[in-house]
Amino acid sequence: EALLELLDDPTIASKRWVYRQYDHQVQANTVIPPGGADAAVVRLRPQQGEGSLAAANRGVAAVVDCPNRWVALDPERGGMAAVAEAARNLSCVGAEPLAVTDNLNFPSPETPTGYWQLALACRGLSAACSALDTPVTGGNVSLYNETRLPDGRMQPIHPTPVVGMVGLVHDLAQVRGQAWREAGDAIWLLGVPLEAGEAPADPRLSLAGSSYLERVHGAVTGRPPEIDLALERSVQGFLRQAIAKGLVRSAHDLSDGGLAVAAAECCIASGLGAHLEIPVSRTRVDRLLFAEGGARILVSVAPAQTVAWQEALDAAGVPAQCLGVVAAETELQIQQAAQPLLRLPVAQLAAQFEQAIPRRMGVDLPPTA
Repeated sequence: EALLELLDDPTIASKRWVYRQYDHQVQANTVIPPGGADAAVVRLRPQQGEGSLAAANRGVAAVVDCPNRWVALDPERGGMAAVAEAARNLSCVGAEPLAVTDNLNFPSPETPTGYWQLALACRGLSAACSALDTPVTGGNVSLYNETRLPDGRMQPIHPTPVVGMVGLVHDLAQVRGQAWREAGDAIWLLGVPLEAGEAPADPRLSLAGSSYLERVHGAVTGRPPEIDLALERSVQGFLRQAIAKGLVRSAHDLSDGGLAVAAAECCIASGLGAHLEIPVSRTRVDRLLFAEGGARILVSVAPAQTVAWQEALDAAGVPAQCLGVVAAETELQIQQAAQPLLRLPVAQLAAQFEQAIPRRMGVDLPPTA
């Protein structure tokens, strides 16, 4: 029930009702259709004459991100997370993050809280851009975003420093999407691992400020998780190298909704199922399935690449867990100690995900082709 509730959240749900209404194949340069990957990818058309672009097979990837709940609760961590997630999304398609433009939407800076949010969010953006080598090349600022309530009080928006990031795809033949590719492929979690045993809770993962906490429990509270920028850099760098070497068949980052939502989105995009086994832990099951935090990416690896993949992981020293396999059966199964926690048909997941926005608009969206 919790997973279906999250997939019905318009922030998480499919945006197809929106993008199907405009031309997203301008000049046939769109490499991956909307909804197919973590970032948009557009072909760089070859240029006349000699030079590096004369016969290039390169592209540009772009994405926008902002975890507004996190920024409202901890502006510095939220600002860091916005940059880190944007870079992670570019890395998931195989693009090298290059630069940022920001759109700083905030309430009045003339209140102590408003000034604190603006100052700390900018500090977080700066720290993450420095750590990930993505300079801010431009942007704009919109302040005093507030609504006067009937009783005269001012209701401010969540501080929303939207990050737009662009990256370079060196070889369009190696672009990756979020859909599983083939049954039998191994599913790995890169980065911050799922918690196991009785160790103290990892501060880089939390239900605080999560979609689960807001959607299922109606609360936006707590301090968001710590942002491990060093791990972000190493995980993303490793993933881009693995994609370039053909070791990874799909990649999708864990963001809103955590592991369960990310796995469901990969199933929906592919039509294939997945069998996942999460570690035995004293950690709450909802934390394992729905906790959020940076530096986490789901990838699928073909059986033929198992040895090369393991050698690459050992050489890079990047934390990784094998969680299961892509399944021919069209359902998502998640279990712990061989006991089922979740079992849902992909068709049911897809219906919830695809119809969330159309249902609110009072229209029927035709199924995908």
